[in-house]
Amino acid sequence: MEQENSRTKHVKNTIALTSTIALLGTSVGVSHQVKADDAKSGDANTSNTSEATLAKPETLEEAVLAVKATEETLSERKKELAETNTNIAKTESEISNLEAAKQEQTADLAKAEELLETYSSMSEEDLAKSIEKHETELETINTELEKATTESQAQAEAVAKQQETIAAEATKADQLATQLAAAEQKVSDLNTMISQPEAIVSEAQAAKEEVKRISDDLAKATANLATVKDTVHSQLTSDLAANKAALAAKEAELQRLQDGTATAQLNVAGSNTLVLPKDYPIEEIKKLAASGYIGTAAYNDYYNKVASTMIAKAEPGAAMNQYVDIPEDLNRVVDPDNLSQEVQNELAQFAAQMINDVRKQLGLVPVTVTVGSQEFARLLTKSYKETHQNTRPSFVYGQAGTAGHYGVGPHDKTIIEASASTVGLRPNDDNMYENLGAFNEVHTVNGIKRGIYDSIKYMLFTDHLHGNTYGHAVNFLRVDKTNPSAPVYLGFSTSNVGSLNEHFVIFPASDIVDATRFSTIEIPKSGQVIDRSASIQALTNDIASIKGKIASLESRLADPSSEAEVTAAQAKISRLQHQLEAAQAKSHKLDQQVEQLANTKDSLRTQLLAAKEEQAQLKANLDKALALLASSKATLHKLEAAMEEAKARVAGLASQKVQLEDLLAFEKNPNRIELAQEKVAAAKKALADTGDKLLAAQASLSDLQAQRARLQLSIATIEQQLVLLKNLVQEKQRLRLEAERLNSMSETRQLLNQLAPQAAKAGVGSELVATGLLVSKVASAIAKQSPTSHSYGAGAASHAAVDDNTQRAVQAGMVMLAAAGLATVKLKKGSKKR
Repeated sequence: MEQENSRTKHVKNTIALTSTIALLGTSVGVSHQVKADDAKSGDANTSNTSEATLAKPETLEEAVLAVKATEETLSERKKELAETNTNIAKTESEISNLEAAKQEQTADLAKAEELLETYSSMSEEDLAKSIEKHETELETINTELEKATTESQAQAEAVAKQQETIAAEATKADQLATQLAAAEQKVSDLNTMISQPEAIVSEAQAAKEEVKRISDDLAKATANLATVKDTVHSQLTSDLAANKAALAAKEAELQRLQDGTATAQLNVAGSNTLVLPKDYPIEEIKKLAASGYIGTAAYNDYYNKVASTMIAKAEPGAAMNQYVDIPEDLNRVVDPDNLSQEVQNELAQFAAQMINDVRKQLGLVPVTVTVGSQEFARLLTKSYKETHQNTRPSFVYGQAGTAGHYGVGPHDKTIIEASASTVGLRPNDDNMYENLGAFNEVHTVNGIKRGIYDSIKYMLFTDHLHGNTYGHAVNFLRVDKTNPSAPVYLGFSTSNVGSLNEHFVIFPASDIVDATRFSTIEIPKSGQVIDRSASIQALTNDIASIKGKIASLESRLADPSSEAEVTAAQAKISRLQHQLEAAQAKSHKLDQQVEQLANTKDSLRTQLLAAKEEQAQLKANLDKALALLASSKATLHKLEAAMEEAKARVAGLASQKVQLEDLLAFEKNPNRIELAQEKVAAAKKALADTGDKLLAAQASLSDLQAQRARLQLSIATIEQQLVLLKNLVQEKQRLRLEAERLNSMSETRQLLNQLAPQAAKAGVGSELVATGLLVSKVASAIAKQSPTSHSYGAGAASHAAVDDNTQRAVQAGMVMLAAAGLATVKLKKGSKKR
């Protein structure tokens, strides 16, 4: 018996050891869990210099942010390179122009120096001879210029006359072409009548039916025009009445404001308040907030422990508080996608007053609405609308969604972080900054306030519904963790993105990282004195606009013929009238052909022969006219060339005349030497200035080319770094998945170690059945223990699954357990025999 017990114990130990070996046979032995964010690349040393000098991000998230930042830097460098290339092209063009100017100015200087040298050494006698010579040349040029001008005018007149000839010949050719087309059609019609008389009759009948159809459509369109005019008149009358009513309302409101004082007390909340139930679970909420970030395991563990208590204490508040309509806000219609700043601030103050009602009862510092928090909320709603349009977002944690954004449930984390950074806040806040709500009312100020009230009420008292864990209440009742008396800011705005309408952002002052970008200037609170002059001015502007609309409507009523609907109906009638005229002409022509069919074929053949002769004659005439037209155009080209040559001769002679006149004036000027010296000095100065500009431009070009080289090198380096960072992101993702797989296998191994003794005790006669049951138990236990991470917001859960390697390892372990079980049975049987 002792020997049997010893052998049985040995077999049990063998079973446990064997199952463990089988389980771990598909992977490397792991003795601890690896967290995905802690996984590091095993290859710390690399041969790539760029990678060695690049500070490697430690986590996957940091690597993704590094890729984004590097891509932005690369884009900026490429933009700078494009600007530099543009500046280089401009500078090269400038240098080319300066070099041409320098060459021209060098020639001018040479001429000026030659002129100075010539006349400085010229005697009075030689000067007199030069003047006489130049005067003779001027007389000759004047004579030639007069003759050339006359010739140029004659050439221009010849060109104009030839153009008239060509126009007449072109008109004649067009007329002949039209006549030829008609003759060809006549020949075609006669051929058809001779060869297909039945087709002509059928086509004539179809033409008559088409005339009838168009006539019927025209009658309907004419009747419809009267209906359209009546409809337009009714619509314009209705619009006029509505605008007059709106004008009366605006004028009454303006009168009310003008009759009152220029300032008044603002009460945005009406008689609305929020009252807490006596046992509201504030202590549980504080501990819940202290347990960890919303959605973490620690947070969820604590919530699950106190959930029933919290719900019982908080839920009565939902029935205790009901919204009361604010009469002044019932007819204030607004566009949630385009709130005025005044209305946005009013709604934010309403939300702040409701939240502060509760915070005051709990002894918490009140929330404050500031210029910065409102800018944050407004930027959020505009970005949500631009990105998601009218579709409510639904993100799965860790997966890219719309436009490549990341988020949790309906919360777009990409937009939230970008907006926070823009206004000077840290990108990541403990509670992700944002609470979301909805309103189903009509879009009036009263309707939106009702939505705000109901959203806050829901989040404070019934935030256990729809998979929530009182995370919104934690957010609304938050304080600065290090200084509970520090300011807490609230922002609010609206947008229509599916059923997502309200954006509350609430955060402590410690989230401000750039005080120059975030304004803490407080928006005036409820009950403070406000200036109504802006409202009066806005109403005055509205009244002027409405009066303009009324004047326009009255003018349109007086003459509705220019209304789009009327002009469209009238255009349809005109179009049908043209179609009817064309159809009637076609029908008449076909009727004539049908009548001609009554004649004999001989008569038709005679007509066809005459038509062909006419066609041939017209074609010959057209060919002759076209040939004449081509000849006339060639003559015109010669005349135009002669005219341009004459114009050039006139221009050349005129230029020579001006030069001689200038030279004579210079020679007759007693101060000609001084004038020549001034010209030389001016030419030298102009040449020197151009030289300086050229040197400066060449230096600038050299600097720009050096800058381009630096930018090209920088871009190449950044592109290499970007490749390395993207590879690092892929490696981090792979390591995270590997860590999750190893964690799952470690948990499975522990579970099998716990179940191994049960396998050894399985029934003696049912080894295989017991093995199957054990596999089922293991699979069930693994499924129950598979980690599920619940994140903040509805629909944001991600489920982990046992991978294929783990499943195969479990099956291998079960096979080994079954084999060991059979061995136990055999040992027991052998012992009994002995």
